Amino acid sequence: MKILVADDDALIRRLLLALLAKLGHEVEVVEEGCAAQKALEVANPPDLAILDWVMPGINGLEICRKLRAQNLKSRTYVLLLSAKTDRNDVIAGLYAGADDYLVKPFDPMALLARLRVAQRAIAYQRELQQHIVDMEALLKRYNLLGELFSKQGRGDSSEPGGLALPVPSPIKLVAERVNEMLIRGLAEVGLGKGEAHTLEKNQETPQAVFSAWAPMILVPEGLWVDFLLDVDDSSAVAQFEALLGRIPVSERELLDFLAETFNLLCTTLKTALTTKGSSVFMPVISRSMRTANLNIRVPAAAQLTRHRLTLPGIELVVSLIRQAAPILSKSLGQLREFDILAENLPSPSTKEVFLLNQGVVLNARYIEKLVALAQEEKKEIRVPVIAPSPLAEFFCLGRIAAT
Repeated sequence: MKILVADDDALIRRLLLALLAKLGHEVEVVEEGCAAQKALEVANPPDLAILDWVMPGINGLEICRKLRAQNLKSRTYVLLLSAKTDRNDVIAGLYAGADDYLVKPFDPMALLARLRVAQRAIAYQRELQQHIVDMEALLKRYNLLGELFSKQGRGDSSEPGGLALPVPSPIKLVAERVNEMLIRGLAEVGLGKGEAHTLEKNQETPQAVFSAWAPMILVPEGLWVDFLLDVDDSSAVAQFEALLGRIPVSERELLDFLAETFNLLCTTLKTALTTKGSSVFMPVISRSMRTANLNIRVPAAAQLTRHRLTLPGIELVVSLIRQAAPILSKSLGQLREFDILAENLPSPSTKEVFLLNQGVVLNARYIEKLVALAQEEKKEIRVPVIAPSPLAEFFCLGRIAAT
């Protein structure tokens, strides 16, 4: 955690620096109020500020007021440190915007307890901010989706969208039948009648500028399929214009459009497989990014087929990357972020209540809650999960690097 310490007492500064650095925190120390305020107004401010009330320049109380008046997105947690012990002084400090108040001379154990409180609050705030960012991104995508639906009918989707095409065995996903499903998907998305051909192993394609990715899990078959769309900039813009009748206003809008249309295409494939009787779920919605300077690696053990889709002025390459997805029974200590729940997880106290449903993507908070529940119930909890593919980790978590 990044911590700012502002105090005009040299002994207090040295004590706090030694204690916080020993705990592994990144500590910045200043001795007067103006320097503290400047340190809090940077683009990436400290997570926590320990401010003395009485300092040269601007006092800690005034810094609190100025900081809260700015209504910044990244909100620094403020611990006010003061020799003032009067009840009204404590109230004044908290009213000015401090999150906590500690009286000098302080007990190091009391400071550690307050640090733990601050860390929990900061972690929750970060999670909340990430939810806000995710929701804003989803809102933009849903707006694009609404625009897409409003434009449906622009292309000729009568063929082959109305055909009852045969669906392949979900285990084999035969390349020729995948081509048929992709053609049907193009029509249902609204791009009209296109053509699809299976590419040879080393057959060259235009250099991809943008890529979209979506996962699909076939649970009974123990199969994970990564769908990867590669497209150059001219085809991406042409696809946008064909469906929406305008050009994108930014690269971000173009990427959101590619992700949303690819999600619709993959949903069409999922529906086709489901109607055949396969148990299929897509744990997350599609992602997209600029990949002009990246070479995305396909795992050596995976089976790869590539399909070229062509329409007037548009060329897309869709790759299907299949790999085994066995169900793993993990202890709580073995769980990792983005493990996917393979089955409904019952409560340790009663099998009639499910803690989490199949398909839930585990995050740090879910894992933390399961650990707390196991400790409370004093029972071991083993969780049936499917580990994410390397491409899922790359697109969703950035865990692995593309070369």
